[in-house]
Amino acid sequence: MSKPSSRYRPLRPVAACAAVALAAATPARAAPDTYRFDLVHTQVWFAADHQRFSRPQGRLRVKEGWFQFDPKDWSSARVDVVVDLASLDLGDAKWNDTATSGQLLDVARWPTARYASRSVERKDATHGVIHGDLTFRGETRALDLAFTLNRVGNDPYALKQKAGFSATARLPRFDFGITRYKDVIGADIELRIEVEGLRDGDAARSKKDE
Repeated sequence: MSKPSSRYRPLRPVAACAAVALAAATPARAAPDTYRFDLVHTQVWFAADHQRFSRPQGRLRVKEGWFQFDPKDWSSARVDVVVDLASLDLGDAKWNDTATSGQLLDVARWPTARYASRSVERKDATHGVIHGDLTFRGETRALDLAFTLNRVGNDPYALKQKAGFSATARLPRFDFGITRYKDVIGADIELRIEVEGLRDGDAARSKKDE
């Protein structure tokens, strides 16, 4: 029996080799940079309605955390941050004691709050929304943060690349069991967050790996 003409021979091996060569020649997308929070320049500000007279502000500090961000692919962004509730400062010792007591935050029982992203949505060149979950006072609820990308660049003082953001959100306090003083404190707490992160490839490493 005569051999089939070469033009009818299977081309699968050739196609497979070509596919491998093409994959090798195509550069893989780099992983997003990981940043650890700069605890000095990262702060959480909050404001609450006080009997409709004013909206006094207070401050909380970030305890630890990290985020990932690629300016070219916002969908790959992630954030995981822990806030130190005992750091609350309203500018008055009596206010601080009341706010951190069992009447409101109950810091002795729940000393921290944690926010972790589920996804990040880009709105335009500098604005986006983080869809995530806040664990606060024993409750976990969905909470969206609207944020602005301020800058990604080198910090000549830190000698590292940094990324900076500003974010806002509304926290419904009743959803987290903070129900006292309904006639004094508004139901929604305004959050304003200023973030700076230092690029650090080990920032997202689990503590169990340390």
